[in-house]
Amino acid sequence: MDGPLKIDDAVPAPARRVVAAGLGEAVIISPDGETARLPHAQAAAAVRSGGAPILCHAPTVARRLGIAPFPALDLLELFAFVRPAIFCLPTPAGLAAALDRPRPATLEEEARFLRDAAGALLDELLDADARLDADALAIARTMQAGGWGWGEAVVEALKARFGAELRERPRGGLDVWIRLPGWAEHAPGPPPGNDPVAPADARARLAELTGADAEPRPQQSDYAARPSSSSLRNISTPVQTVLNVSRIPTISNVS
Repeated sequence: MDGPLKIDDAVPAPARRVVAAGLGEAVIISPDGETARLPHAQAAAAVRSGGAPILCHAPTVARRLGIAPFPALDLLELFAFVRPAIFCLPTPAGLAAALDRPRPATLEEEARFLRDAAGALLDELLDADARLDADALAIARTMQAGGWGWGEAVVEALKARFGAELRERPRGGLDVWIRLPGWAEHAPGPPPGNDPVAPADARARLAELTGADAEPRPQQSDYAARPSSSSLRNISTPVQTVLNVSRIPTISNVS
């Protein structure tokens, strides 16, 4: 079976039968609490004739009853929704251990435990934290629209817990990328820095800026070259000086 079969009937979860299948027999508990222990053949006929039951690990139950996979409310699906990423053995005993309940000793106890486990897991949704489960209601509604058997019960439990606190989102809670931090498509540019200027280069640049017709002023040339010499002497340090033309005194052309 590739996935859970769609459930078409509208019977609420508390009004469904519970099926626990052993190696030779199965126990079915009706919605009113009546318990019946049946051979596999009779249990298979009862399962096919009624609505989707509550069970644990639908593929195993169908295999033990000798029938094709059938629509059911699998408690393992509900457990995965209520306690995501929490380990649980896919058996009634494993589910009991995960919920910290006594291990069922008989098929009758197993069937009663499955009914109690459904109520316990739905009750956990009533204690959910809105900050941690902001997507829960939106995801449950999307799964309900897709035919998930637990969808109606889960949605009602979350609505009772959060009310208007959880708003619907257009993408049904599946837009997990909205919580990703922003990132740049390209690598950041190099940090700004200064390159040292040799005294000769500083004098040449000064001459270029003032022009060939400027009055010779050796003191001004020495002033421009002095910080450049200092930066070259201290090139081992990160502090470097460049020619600052704005600090050069104004030079008038010689007529």
